[in-house]
Amino acid sequence: MTVTVQNHDLAQFPDGQPPAPDAERTPQPAPGRRASRPNRLGRALRALRTFVVLLALLAGAVLGGNYVLRDRLAAQAFVDIGDAVLTAEALPVGSASSGVVREILVADQDSVTANQPLVRVLLPAVGTGDDPRIETVRAPAAGRVSSVEATVGGVAGAGEPLVTLYDPSRLTFQVDVPVDELPELRLGMTARITGPGLPGGITATLDQVLPRVGSDPAGDENELTVVLIPDSAAMRTVPSLVPGLRFSATVDTKTAAGGTPVVNSA
Repeated sequence: MTVTVQNHDLAQFPDGQPPAPDAERTPQPAPGRRASRPNRLGRALRALRTFVVLLALLAGAVLGGNYVLRDRLAAQAFVDIGDAVLTAEALPVGSASSGVVREILVADQDSVTANQPLVRVLLPAVGTGDDPRIETVRAPAAGRVSSVEATVGGVAGAGEPLVTLYDPSRLTFQVDVPVDELPELRLGMTARITGPGLPGGITATLDQVLPRVGSDPAGDENELTVVLIPDSAAMRTVPSLVPGLRFSATVDTKTAAGGTPVVNSA
């Protein structure tokens, strides 16, 4: 058997070692050869991810700008008209004749029914030898007691109120508004009422402006009273409140914009 031995001239190799056999060499990509498919796909995915992030940022900026714009427009549409006082129409009840208060049968904020006894008054005898009479003052209609003016043993004058009632279903909010601000308001505009006892607030409708009658020394000649009527949904809450409480009121000027002005602009 013949063995062929290849001789190598070690001098021709810089490191003095012959090259490794072809099977042990690490293949190297030829110069200018394109990157493998997985590398191209990775770069494409990174580019797509960057594009999506930029698109999301732009969309967020646009939406944020729209929110700010809407908030500014909403702030311009709502006008703060000041303190709204819960007001009840008073129904005074008294005795037809003068006498002495014998008994008081109700207290503040009591609910009463029509014809319910409120106060008993001892009236003087009509003639000589006649016995004094007892008059029972009754509620002319159902309602709630806002105040009791009578005191046991006190004198009840004819026609003077002994008890004052009100109808809780007819409560209104009244606001004193400067006259120069009234031309911006229209009958039928929607108002928002907020304050103690009104969680989340309620809505009301601008119903009328009370005319100024006579000269009130305690009033401001440059103001008129605006009346706000609670909406039907608010009447589940409003009747439980006590007249005289103060709340904050804002009017949405976008509502009833073409309606009747509360006062003439002239």
